[in-house]
Amino acid sequence: MINDSYEVAPGSSGGIPLITDVVELLTFLVRRSTPLTADEVDTTLVRVGRCDGPLLLDRLHHHQLITSDEVTRYVGNVWSMAEYPDQALSHTRWRELFRLAGYTVDGVPARRPESAVRLYRGSVEERCGDWSWTDSLDVAVQYAHAGIRGRPPGAVWTALVTPEHLLARNTGRDESEYIVDTSRVEIVEFHQ
Repeated sequence: MINDSYEVAPGSSGGIPLITDVVELLTFLVRRSTPLTADEVDTTLVRVGRCDGPLLLDRLHHHQLITSDEVTRYVGNVWSMAEYPDQALSHTRWRELFRLAGYTVDGVPARRPESAVRLYRGSVEERCGDWSWTDSLDVAVQYAHAGIRGRPPGAVWTALVTPEHLLARNTGRDESEYIVDTSRVEIVEFHQ
């Protein structure tokens, strides 16, 4: 059941009550119907946790509680922090959010590379078309063979990705991540 009366602790961030359930927090924010400040977006993303960040960002945008500039600032990081971003939202919805944001590097608008980029992905075959890629063969090998976070071992996949398929780049977390719309990208298994 959704609580209609929340107390906001003095000094809390922007009048956002301490709610950690994403549906309950979204319900509160939609009923409040006031666009969020950047600090409030930060607060809400922290409160719901990294795996619910995609749903929060999507619904905040849908209900016009954040601006397109805020989508630009957050979408790449929200993608990167989610454990399984390809499963958190549909690729159609991710594509819409990334198109709205434009190409970014670490949440800042940037120019796409001018030519195709050789990228790699370590995963099982069923997930080779997911959108998290890297330009580091070492990172892909680690994901393919180390069983990171309980994932089954897989293979290294590669693709020569043209600029229009590059949605964003995240350089943190030592993953050198590119987010790639793989819908029209040829992916092959990499053999050394």
